[in-house]
Amino acid sequence: MRYGSLGQGSSATATDEPRAPGGATAAGVKEIPYDYVATFKLTGGRGARVQDVITISTEGTFVAVSVGYSFVPTAAASALPGGVPGIEFLYTIVDSGSGRELQNKAVHNIAGLGSADGNRPFRPFARPVSFVPRATIRIEIEELSDGAPFKDGTLFIVLHGYKRLGE
Repeated sequence: MRYGSLGQGSSATATDEPRAPGGATAAGVKEIPYDYVATFKLTGGRGARVQDVITISTEGTFVAVSVGYSFVPTAAASALPGGVPGIEFLYTIVDSGSGRELQNKAVHNIAGLGSADGNRPFRPFARPVSFVPRATIRIEIEELSDGAPFKDGTLFIVLHGYKRLGE
């Protein structure tokens, strides 16, 4: 897909690239849906920082079109009266290979991603973000939620997109 530019008073538009038989683009590159997932075991301590690194495979360029997340509390936390409250954290995403940051400061999860209860649980990027083969994406989380409901819970951050095989 090609995406038009964003400018004042205009919006992004996507147009299909010409396709050859078999789903390949005109240049002979095949695109397949693909998600990369970062996993974080939380400590339950406010201010704790945890990170994960995603390495892009050698199969081809990965194009991220959106980012989302979910949180799985421990079994003990799930049994608390009233359930587990919403999780809060700050996150940063950096392409470690190029040094390119995807934001200028850490972003609060509700402001950047929405809430994990199904109320806007993901966010499309303003423009798709391409990561070349062997690139490394470092995602760091700063925990804001603290206490037993979050200790040893697992947070997942997913980059949704597609691979351009053979590129």
